[in-house]
Amino acid sequence: MRKRLRPSAALLSIVAAAALFGIQSKDRAEAATGPQEPENLYGPSFAYLAWNLFLDAMTPTNGSLTFETWTEQCQLNPNMMGCPGGTNATGDRKLRMLHRSPFAKKIPGTECGAMTPTPVGGYPPPSNLKPGAMYCEEVFVNPAEASFVRRSLLTTLVGQQSYGKARNGTINFPGTGLNDSRLELDSVEVKVDWVPATAYKNPTFACPDAGNRLYTETINGACYALAAVHISSKVMPNWLWATFEPDSNVTNPNRCDPKLYGPCFDPWGTTSTRPYEKGHPAQQSPELHRTMAETHLNRAFNNYFLTGVQTQFVDDNGQPILLGNSFIEFNQGVPPGKSSCITCHQYASFDGKQPPQGAPENNFGKPPHGWPSTGYACNQNQNRNCTPVVPNATTQDFSWILGLMPYSDAGAKAHANKSQSRPN
Repeated sequence: MRKRLRPSAALLSIVAAAALFGIQSKDRAEAATGPQEPENLYGPSFAYLAWNLFLDAMTPTNGSLTFETWTEQCQLNPNMMGCPGGTNATGDRKLRMLHRSPFAKKIPGTECGAMTPTPVGGYPPPSNLKPGAMYCEEVFVNPAEASFVRRSLLTTLVGQQSYGKARNGTINFPGTGLNDSRLELDSVEVKVDWVPATAYKNPTFACPDAGNRLYTETINGACYALAAVHISSKVMPNWLWATFEPDSNVTNPNRCDPKLYGPCFDPWGTTSTRPYEKGHPAQQSPELHRTMAETHLNRAFNNYFLTGVQTQFVDDNGQPILLGNSFIEFNQGVPPGKSSCITCHQYASFDGKQPPQGAPENNFGKPPHGWPSTGYACNQNQNRNCTPVVPNATTQDFSWILGLMPYSDAGAKAHANKSQSRPN
């Protein structure tokens, strides 16, 4: 039987307060941007909750990690942008559906994408990359979210617009739990980035990793290491955002660099009560070490660390809260100091316009021109009362997964048939 880390009474009171705030908000825009209690008021509680989500996702289940038994985004609609050819929605897991990030350059002969080999905003790439280095991505949703997306017919942009019209232009995922049993029903998304051993000059890694420094898997016949994990959960109205990285000079040499996306901070999973930087690593806390052993996690996960947690746009001084992963965001071309999960994802909305075939929705994955990438998602008045980027757009509740859906199934199938008929 799986031993699950149970949320404390104090943590559940935080969740309840967040839920009450969301319920009392006048509309979705105010719920996303109104005043909230500063995150640092609650000390390590959000880090505790982030690790609870990580442990649930990484617990072994029938020979796989638990999140690997969930629904990969391409199974929601095989015609969504970037899905590998031959993707099916039946749950067949003999072949994993590795694909590239929407922002990664496609590499001929593979479904995966190119790592960033040049500086981003003046920050250099890792020096150990081989020419043509690639990485692969998977995005999984838990059963509660998968069921909601399917039964609500949100697997096309047209379907999302129809759903939103009956609900004041909003889509709201299941979430905002009020008690322990309710937390089991919150939407959860897990994005993982895998990097093959062939991406690096020596030293690299092997499957399995002899030193248990990296969690590795042989996927579709090739050796990969888990280089990055993003977890988001609608345990709060604006979701909770957490990102994790291994302490590895091979795959993540720039982890916790304040010159990139900021230092790391984990007051529950480490012994450090303050943010720490690259070159000054923190030690795993006894509580986390014990819990990982009790849940029978792979020993390599003892070398994975929480970079940080984000639940709000700004701190109690009104300064933007940053959160970024040195692997994920860098390979997506996010400039140093410009990464905020909650800000970026608040821009998720469908403007009603049909995008070009094979492309995501028009505003996908980044702030519109002139809008900020950190702090409140507002083009002016950074205090509150933000306006939609496009009036009358359908808001997608912080989930970019919806923005990758095809405009309609009919159009997507016609495009797929046309592509398959072209000579190679």
